[in-house]
Amino acid sequence: MNFIEPATLQLVQRALDAGALRHQAIAQNIANASVPGARPVHVQFESLLGQIRADLAAGRPLQASDIPSPQLQNDATATIALDEQMAALSSNSLQYQALLKAVSRELGILSIAVQEGRR
Repeated sequence: MNFIEPATLQLVQRALDAGALRHQAIAQNIANASVPGARPVHVQFESLLGQIRADLAAGRPLQASDIPSPQLQNDATATIALDEQMAALSSNSLQYQALLKAVSRELGILSIAVQEGRR
Protein backbone atom coordinates (compact mmCIF):
# COMPACT_ATOMS: atom_id res chain seq x y z
CA MET A 1 0.00 0.00 0.00
CA ASN A 2 1.55 3.27 -1.13
CA PHE A 3 0.49 6.40 0.73
CA ILE A 4 2.42 8.68 -1.61
CA GLU A 5 2.62 7.84 -5.30
CA PRO A 6 6.16 7.20 -6.60
CA ALA A 7 5.67 9.87 -9.27
CA THR A 8 4.70 12.42 -6.63
CA LEU A 9 7.75 11.54 -4.57
CA GLN A 10 9.93 11.89 -7.68
CA LEU A 11 8.38 15.29 -8.47
CA VAL A 12 8.98 16.54 -4.93
CA GLN A 13 12.56 15.25 -5.00
CA ARG A 14 13.25 16.98 -8.30
CA ALA A 15 11.64 20.21 -7.06
CA LEU A 16 13.90 20.15 -4.00
CA ASP A 17 16.88 19.42 -6.26
CA ALA A 18 15.90 22.39 -8.43
CA GLY A 19 15.70 24.65 -5.38
CA ALA A 20 19.12 23.58 -4.14
CA LEU A 21 20.66 23.96 -7.59
CA ARG A 22 18.98 27.36 -8.01
CA HIS A 23 20.46 28.47 -4.70
CA GLN A 24 23.94 27.51 -5.92
CA ALA A 25 23.39 29.28 -9.25
CA ILE A 26 22.22 32.48 -7.55
CA ALA A 27 25.17 32.37 -5.15
CA GLN A 28 27.49 32.02 -8.12
CA ASN A 29 25.79 34.95 -9.83
CA ILE A 30 26.13 37.11 -6.72
CA ALA A 31 29.81 36.18 -6.40
CA ASN A 32 30.40 37.12 -10.04
CA ALA A 33 28.29 40.29 -10.07
CA SER A 34 31.34 42.57 -10.02
CA VAL A 35 33.29 40.58 -12.61
CA PRO A 36 33.29 42.42 -15.95
CA GLY A 37 31.62 40.38 -18.67
CA ALA A 38 30.26 37.73 -16.29
CA ARG A 39 27.02 36.15 -17.45
CA PRO A 40 24.36 34.79 -15.11
CA VAL A 41 23.42 31.15 -14.81
CA HIS A 42 19.92 29.99 -14.00
CA VAL A 43 18.03 26.77 -13.40
CA GLN A 44 15.46 25.52 -15.83
CA PHE A 45 12.89 23.29 -14.17
CA GLU A 46 9.40 24.75 -13.97
CA SER A 47 9.33 25.38 -17.72
CA LEU A 48 10.15 21.70 -18.28
CA LEU A 49 6.99 20.71 -16.43
CA GLY A 50 4.72 21.99 -19.22
CA GLN A 51 4.37 18.58 -20.85
CA ILE A 52 3.51 16.99 -17.52
CA ARG A 53 0.76 19.58 -16.98
CA ALA A 54 -0.61 18.85 -20.44
CA ASP A 55 -0.56 15.10 -19.82
CA LEU A 56 -2.35 15.46 -16.49
CA ALA A 57 -4.95 17.78 -18.04
CA ALA A 58 -5.56 15.14 -20.71
CA GLY A 59 -6.12 12.52 -18.02
CA ARG A 60 -2.88 10.60 -18.56
CA PRO A 61 -1.32 9.24 -15.37
CA LEU A 62 1.95 10.69 -14.14
CA GLN A 63 4.90 8.33 -14.29
CA ALA A 64 8.03 8.83 -12.18
CA SER A 65 10.17 8.46 -15.30
CA ASP A 66 8.38 11.47 -16.86
CA ILE A 67 9.68 13.92 -14.25
CA PRO A 68 12.49 16.04 -15.73
CA SER A 69 15.68 16.85 -13.87
CA PRO A 70 16.52 20.50 -13.24
CA GLN A 71 19.10 21.88 -15.65
CA LEU A 72 21.69 24.58 -15.11
CA GLN A 73 21.91 26.97 -18.04
CA ASN A 74 24.13 29.89 -18.94
CA ASP A 75 22.51 33.09 -20.16
CA ALA A 76 24.83 34.41 -22.86
CA THR A 77 22.87 37.61 -23.45
CA ALA A 78 22.08 38.96 -19.97
CA THR A 79 24.22 40.70 -17.41
CA ILE A 80 24.16 40.07 -13.69
CA ALA A 81 22.03 42.54 -11.73
CA LEU A 82 22.89 42.19 -8.07
CA ASP A 83 19.51 43.46 -6.81
CA GLU A 84 17.66 40.96 -8.99
CA GLN A 85 19.84 38.13 -7.74
CA MET A 86 19.25 39.08 -4.12
CA ALA A 87 15.49 39.12 -4.74
CA ALA A 88 15.73 35.76 -6.51
CA LEU A 89 17.67 34.34 -3.54
CA SER A 90 14.94 35.42 -1.12
CA SER A 91 12.21 34.03 -3.35
CA ASN A 92 14.00 30.72 -3.82
CA SER A 93 14.58 30.39 -0.08
CA LEU A 94 10.88 30.92 0.63
CA GLN A 95 9.82 28.42 -2.03
CA TYR A 96 12.28 25.83 -0.76
CA GLN A 97 11.14 26.29 2.84
CA ALA A 98 7.48 25.99 1.81
CA LEU A 99 8.18 22.77 -0.06
CA LEU A 100 10.09 21.34 2.91
CA LYS A 101 7.24 22.29 5.23
CA ALA A 102 4.72 20.53 2.98
CA VAL A 103 6.89 17.40 2.82
CA SER A 104 7.35 17.48 6.58
CA ARG A 105 3.60 17.74 7.10
CA GLU A 106 2.94 14.77 4.81
CA LEU A 107 5.59 12.68 6.54
CA GLY A 108 4.12 13.64 9.90
CA ILE A 109 0.72 12.36 8.80
CA LEU A 110 2.30 9.09 7.68
CA SER A 111 4.13 8.81 10.99
CA ILE A 112 0.87 9.22 12.90
CA ALA A 113 -0.78 6.58 10.73
CA VAL A 114 2.06 4.14 11.38
CA GLN A 115 2.01 4.79 15.13
CA GLU A 116 -1.77 4.32 15.29
CA GLY A 117 -1.43 1.06 13.37
CA ARG A 118 0.91 -0.32 16.03
CA ARG A 119 -1.66 0.04 18.81
